Formats: sequence, C-alpha cells, structure tokens
Amino acid sequence: METEHGDTDSTVHRDSVPVSNNHEELGTSSISASFHMPWKFVRSCANTMVYTLIGGSSFVTLWFGMKSPSEMTIFQWHIVLCVTGYQLLMPYAMICLQSDSWASALSFTHRRRAHWIMQLVGSILAFVGSVLMMSRKTVNFNTLHGRFALAALLFTVVSLANGLFSLYASQLRRYMPPRLAILSHTLIGTLAFLLSSVCLVYGYLKHSFTDWASREFAYVLIIITCSYTFLICFSPICKICRKLFEVVKDKMF
Repeated sequence: METEHGDTDSTVHRDSVPVSNNHEELGTSSISASFHMPWKFVRSCANTMVYTLIGGSSFVTLWFGMKSPSEMTIFQWHIVLCVTGYQLLMPYAMICLQSDSWASALSFTHRRRAHWIMQLVGSILAFVGSVLMMSRKTVNFNTLHGRFALAALLFTVVSLANGLFSLYASQLRRYMPPRLAILSHTLIGTLAFLLSSVCLVYGYLKHSFTDWASREFAYVLIIITCSYTFLICFSPICKICRKLFEVVKDKMF
C-alpha cells in the first residue's frame, strides 16, 4: 500500500494478503477457474447462436405472415401474433433469467421482472392469435399442428397461473412449498415453449408455406427451430433434474 508520500508500506502489504500453505487447495482453485472460463465462453457462444437462429427463423415466418399487399387476414394475424408471442418474447424471457444472458447487466430482481412482463405479453399475444384462428375455422384440432397448438396454449395458461405462485413463493408458502412452485413453473413453462416449437415445425410443413417458399427451405427452418429450442430448453431441463436429485437426496439421506 502506498503512503501519502508515494512510498510503499511493505508491512501493511504483507498483512493484507492472505497466504495459503495448502497447495492442494490452490491447485483445486486453479483447475476450477481454468474450467469455468471455457465453459462461460461456450455458454456465451451458445446464447449468441440462439439469438441469431431465433431472429432468422422469426424474420422469415413473420415475412410470410405479412406478405399480403392488402389488408391482413385472420390467418396472417394468427401467424404474426403466435410467432411473436411464442417464438420471440417467450424464449427471450426464459433466457433473461440466466446470469450470462442478454440481460446480464441487470440485477436478478430486474431480470425476474423482465421475465414475467415478457412472458405475460407473449402469452396474451399467443392466446389472441390462437383464439382468432379457432374462430375462423369450423373444425379445430384435426391436424397435428392444431393439436400441438392446443397443448401449447393449455400449458401456457397453466404456466401463467403457476407463475404467480413462483413470483410470490415466499408469501404463498402455506399453499405450496417455494421450491415446488419454482420447479413446477420452470417445468410447465419449458413444456409450453417446447410444444409451441413442435407446433411451428408442423406449420412449416403446411402447403401454404411450402408453396410460398419451398419444401427444402421449410426443412432448413425446421432444423433451425429444433436447434434453438434444444439450446433454450437444455438449461432449465438440467436445472429441473438437479433440483429433483437434491430433493431425492434430502429425502433419502
């Protein structure tokens, strides 16, 4: 430490730096640090890839949904609202809770607030888009696209309701344990997004899209959708498995 005259106070310097004689502990810390940096770099690259894939897929799909030169139809509104809700807002809401996400500069409180706001807006858009399409058709849920859409919608509604328990887990602990509330919300929300991606995959295979683009291009978008869905769902699924293992371990031991 330097004094006010610029000299170095060696006594203070020696006392302020802890010295460890445990070489094994120092070696373990070095290995942990050397492992953490590459893993953080890999996660950062994966997040960047996710952002790019979501942007590319959503841009093409929204372009297809708004391709009409005249007034947009209910079918087009269905595409625009559901893609914006399910494939733009919801995945970004899921990612923002991670410490190395696009919202990493925010505190956890603000990241959680951004999460539920984006989830709420995305769910409303997806719900409106789904209801519009149901009102247009005389027969609903007779295709795989429609059935997975219904499943995604139901899981989304349940996720919203369950999200209240997760958001106020401490205050509502008399009705549901906080750990169970958060874990169930993570599971249901992940399933809702996964089902919406499967629904989108079957949407790409519809003649209305393959006639506009091509079947080969539809396959490319399917691969893109499956890729970013896997990358997004990987972290929460690992979290769920880890929490379940901890619960089982606590019960057994």
